[in-house]
Amino acid sequence: MNIVKYLNYKISFYKILLLFWGLFWLLNGMDKFFNGTFVPNPNPYATKSIIYNMDGEQVYKIQPVEPYGWFGVNRDAKMVGYFKRINLPKWLAIFCLYTIATIESMLGFSLLLVLFLGKIHSDWNRLNMKMVIGIFFAFSIFDILFGDRMELWEHGTFLILATIHYIYFLFAMPGEAFDVLKEGLYNKTKEQLSK
Repeated sequence: MNIVKYLNYKISFYKILLLFWGLFWLLNGMDKFFNGTFVPNPNPYATKSIIYNMDGEQVYKIQPVEPYGWFGVNRDAKMVGYFKRINLPKWLAIFCLYTIATIESMLGFSLLLVLFLGKIHSDWNRLNMKMVIGIFFAFSIFDILFGDRMELWEHGTFLILATIHYIYFLFAMPGEAFDVLKEGLYNKTKEQLSK
C-alpha cells in the first residue's frame, strides 16, 4: 500500500479538528486560572519614551510593564477593567471570569472525551459544538457591550470557524461512504434537472 494513501486513511481530519477544539477550550479555560503578573521590563529595547532636560541630558525613562507567567496574561485585571467601565463590582467580574473558565475547561474535557471514546457523530458532540458556537456568540455580544473591537474581531472569526466545523462534523464521513453519498446526490440532481 502506498504510504501516502495509508497515512491519509489512518489520519482522520475530523479527529484532528476535535483535538484542536478540545485543547483550545481546555487550555483557554485553564488560562484564566493561571494569571501572569505584571513586571517591569527594564531592557533598553522596551523603552517607551525618554524625558530630557533643557541641556539635553536624560532625566527620566519610561519603561513598560509586561505580563509574566505560565500563560502570560492577567485575565483578572482585564475582566475587572471591563466591569469597571460599567460600574460593576470587582467580585462580580472575578466570579464571572471563573465561571466562564470552568465552563470552558469542562467543554474542552468533554470534546476530548468525545474524541477518545469515538463518539464523533453523536448527539453529545453536536451539543458540544453548539456550545462552542454559543460561547463565541456570547463573547461577541460581551465585546460589543464593552467596546473591545479587537476581541470582537477574534471571537467573530472563531465563531465563523466553529460554524464551518460544526457543519463539517454533521456531514463528515470516511472517503468511500462520502463518495456513495455524493454520487447519490449528484444522480438525483441530474434527474431533476433533466425533467
